[in-house]
Amino acid sequence: MSTFCSHNDYMSGSAIVRKPLGVRATPEEHERISEAARREHRSVNSFVLRAALEAAETAERLPGRRTPEDVQAAIHQAQELMRPYRQPGRSLVDELIAERRAEALRE
Repeated sequence: MSTFCSHNDYMSGSAIVRKPLGVRATPEEHERISEAARREHRSVNSFVLRAALEAAETAERLPGRRTPEDVQAAIHQAQELMRPYRQPGRSLVDELIAERRAEALRE
């Protein structure tokens, strides 16, 4: 009598394929993570995966990296917004530097 076992008998056609994630931690980091997982009654793998997925969701909501063109456009926009307030012959940068130098001398 032979027994034949096939995962396809109980798994759907869209079975989940899991891929390993390699994470290296110091002994102290590992103990800290293990303790936190124990407090939540989770395995370390489950705890780390959940934390990583939460971090990924947060990162997805953040704006993407800006290109140099995006930065130039933002600078140009800021300059245009400030143009009405500029005074000829006055440099706010020079004033700020002078204030910082005077402050440093007082300390």
